[in-house]
Amino acid sequence: MSLTSREPTKRRIGELLIDAGLVTREHVEEALEKQRREGGKLVELLIALGRLQANEFVSFLARQGGLPSIDLQNYEIPRQIIALLERDFVLKHEVIPIDKLGRLLTVAMVCPLDSDTIEELQQMTQCKVKPLLCSPDAIRMAIQRYYPVAGPAPARKPEGAALNVEGLAGALSLRNVTRLVREIESLPALPETIRRVRESASDSTVSVKEVGKIISGDPAVAAKVLSVANSAAYGFSHRVDSVSHAVSLLGLRETYSLVLALAIADIMKGARGFDYKRYWEQAVNCAAASRLLAEEHGRTDNGGTFTAGLLHNLGKLALAHVAPGAYPSIGADLYGQDLIAAEQRVFGIAHPEAGYELALHWDLPEHVAEAIRFHHTPEQATKHADIVSLVALAVLMVYASMSMDPSDDRFFEEHKDLLWRAGLELERSKTAYHSFLMRLMDLTAEAFTA
Repeated sequence: MSLTSREPTKRRIGELLIDAGLVTREHVEEALEKQRREGGKLVELLIALGRLQANEFVSFLARQGGLPSIDLQNYEIPRQIIALLERDFVLKHEVIPIDKLGRLLTVAMVCPLDSDTIEELQQMTQCKVKPLLCSPDAIRMAIQRYYPVAGPAPARKPEGAALNVEGLAGALSLRNVTRLVREIESLPALPETIRRVRESASDSTVSVKEVGKIISGDPAVAAKVLSVANSAAYGFSHRVDSVSHAVSLLGLRETYSLVLALAIADIMKGARGFDYKRYWEQAVNCAAASRLLAEEHGRTDNGGTFTAGLLHNLGKLALAHVAPGAYPSIGADLYGQDLIAAEQRVFGIAHPEAGYELALHWDLPEHVAEAIRFHHTPEQATKHADIVSLVALAVLMVYASMSMDPSDDRFFEEHKDLLWRAGLELERSKTAYHSFLMRLMDLTAEAFTA
C-alpha cells in the first residue's frame, strides 16, 4: 500500500521524516503496515523497529518549531493546582500540573507524546489535558519544590536557561524498551508456586507449615530455599533441614520474596552475551549487606530487604534480554551515574527504569519494585524510602569492598542523608559493613542458584 493512501496526518509525519533523510520510504511503509496490524504511533513504531533513532527524532522535532513548551524555573504554580495530583503519580510519570481553566488542565511533561499518561490523567481529573514540553531537570526540581519529602533536602542540579529537549529522547526510548521488555516471548509467566505462596503469605489464617508444604511440592524451589537459608548470606547459627523450619526463620513475607527472587533468577539466567555469574555474585553480596544492615539495627523482621537487595539490578537482565548483542558494549566496571549514562546512550533507557517496568509487569512486591527503580536515586522513593535507602547503602558497601582499601568505612560519613532516610546509625552501619567483609569470601564462593 502506498503512502498516498494513508490518512493525511500519518502521511505528513512520514513524508517529513523521509524529506529529512531520517528514514526511507520503505521504512515508513513497514511501520505503517505494523501500525495497521497492532496499532500505535508511527514514530514510536519506527523507533521500535530500529529504523529511527530517538535522539535523531528529538533533534528533528526541535527544528520544526511550534512545539509548546514551558520553563518552570520562574513559574509559580498555585498550591490548589499542585493538589490535583498525588506525589506518587507525579514521580512515576514525571508530570507537573501547572494550570486549570474550567475543564482544561495544563501539565508540564518530559514527554508530551506519552498518550497513556495523558489518558490516565484525563480519567483521573475528568479534564481535557494539554501537555507542554519541559526539561527533565526542571521537572525534578519542581517535584522537589512542590512535592517535598521530610528530612534533609537532596542536592539540586543547576538549571540552564534554555529548554533541554534532549530528555525527550529518553522518554521515547523508555516507551520503546518498555514495550519490548513486556513482549519478550522467552520470558514465561512466573511459576504457579509463586502465586500460591504469595496468596498464602497474605492470608493471616495460613500457617507456616502450610506454606512449607506448598514450597515442598515444588522440589526445585524447595531445594533452593534450603540452599539459600543455609548460605552465608543469611548466616543462621544452626543448619536448616526442612522447608517449614526455613519458613519459620525467614517469615512469610521474606519467604515469598525469596522464592520470587529465585524464580526470576531462573527465568532470566539465559541472557546471552551477559556475565550472569558476576551479576549474581554482586546481587547476593548486596542482599547479604542489606540483611546485615537491618539486623545490626535490631530489625529481626527486616521487611524483605534481602530480596530487595537481591533484585535491585533486575533491569540489567531485562536490558540484556531486550538487546542481547548490545549489553556487552556497556563497560563491565562502570558504576553509578557512569553506568546509567552508558545504558541510556546504548539503549535510551537505564537499568532502574527497565527493571521497574518488568517489576510492574510481574506484579512484584511494592518495596522490591521501589528498590529496583530508585536505588540510584533513593531521595525519590515514596512509600518505602527506608528500604530503598538501606539497599542503596548496601550497594555502596559492595563497591567499597571492591576498592583498593576495603577496610575504609568513611564512605558512610559521605552519605549521612541515606542513613537518615533508612533510619540507621553511623557506627552500627560501620559494624555491619565489617561483618559483611568477614563473610565476603564465603558469599562469593557460593552459587546457590547455579
